[in-house]
Amino acid sequence: MTRRHSRARTALIAAAVTVLLAAVAAVVLSSPPRPPGAAPPARILSAYETAAPGNTIDRDCGYSAPLPGRPRRSLWLFCDTVWKGARSGLWLGTTAATGAADPGRVPAALTELPTPATPPAAPPAPSPAGPSAGRPAGPSPSDRARPPQGMLGAQPGLVLPDGRPCHLPGTAYSASWASGAARPPGTATLLIAYTDVCVHGTTISTQGFGLVTYRPAGHALTGRTRLFTSPSGLPVQHNLGSPVFARGHLYLFASVCDTSAFGVCHGGRVTLARVRADPAAWRDPAAYRYWTPGGWTPDAAQARTVVHGAAPYLVHVADYSSLGKGLVMVEQRGLDGRYRLWRAPAPQGPWTRAADGTVPCSGGSGLDQCRALIGHPGLSTRGALLLSYYNPADHHITARAVPW
Repeated sequence: MTRRHSRARTALIAAAVTVLLAAVAAVVLSSPPRPPGAAPPARILSAYETAAPGNTIDRDCGYSAPLPGRPRRSLWLFCDTVWKGARSGLWLGTTAATGAADPGRVPAALTELPTPATPPAAPPAPSPAGPSAGRPAGPSPSDRARPPQGMLGAQPGLVLPDGRPCHLPGTAYSASWASGAARPPGTATLLIAYTDVCVHGTTISTQGFGLVTYRPAGHALTGRTRLFTSPSGLPVQHNLGSPVFARGHLYLFASVCDTSAFGVCHGGRVTLARVRADPAAWRDPAAYRYWTPGGWTPDAAQARTVVHGAAPYLVHVADYSSLGKGLVMVEQRGLDGRYRLWRAPAPQGPWTRAADGTVPCSGGSGLDQCRALIGHPGLSTRGALLLSYYNPADHHITARAVPW
């Protein structure tokens, strides 16, 4: 090879390398930034917890729902919360936060929300959803690191077994715990389901069920209504949660374990209630109907299970239709992290078993054991369900990606 040909070949190779490096640089520079959050499994954290080493939070249960008009952000609802640090405190009841909703990622910098505005006496009609509906101003840096504050104050009238008010410092307290949230179609709001409980030692007495509308645009609660109440404890058919809107109705699920041994449920029921998807209807206890094999009845005592073969300690149901999965029910089998997944095309079924597994919990005893297994449609992917649960080992909520 002549010297001239050698120089030409070297020039061609150098040019090819330059083009290749430029292409690689273009791909790197044009690639989207890594989404926020953490790869599962990971704890669900708020910015308050990450702002200072001494800021720690012990909290229970975690429901999420996409914010209206902001599908890449979610509202989170947590049960009892204890926080520590420079401004330590305790909130016995629901707290709330918002954060990014990136499928396959676990939120790691949620913004704790302040206590919402006081609901007006006459709640306004649901507002139509629009391009900017439900878009509150972004939080300031100081807001992002605020400690938890109450979302739902405890309702009055809860009692101990002897009739005294459910308030004995260090022994008994009352609280309103969220049991799910969903967006009413055509609105810029979220409907939050909750239960009123009296916690006395190792006993939890569920004495009320209600609904309340949350308006993200004004960070306000409206139309709070306690629908069912019983000082001696609600019947299972009225201990409701997991709101799902479908076919012009609001559906709500309840569950009970009828036979258990050694912390595992061996037989139980999942019942279903429905009401027209209209505020005037869902605030009217007489408007509710309950599923039976022969049709819908106004008599809650006649309700029958919609999931044959279920043995639930608790269930959580949500709509994963956007991922091609239809409705998915997470059935918590016991206090050791066991679960089963069920799928159905409609709330009343037919429900078919899809998968099962166990989340790794450790520690705990009595009421403080592995619990609150909850699925998250806005964070799941076609390949995996993002499942959160309370782990007594660290008194916190962890999320994992589990196979469908």
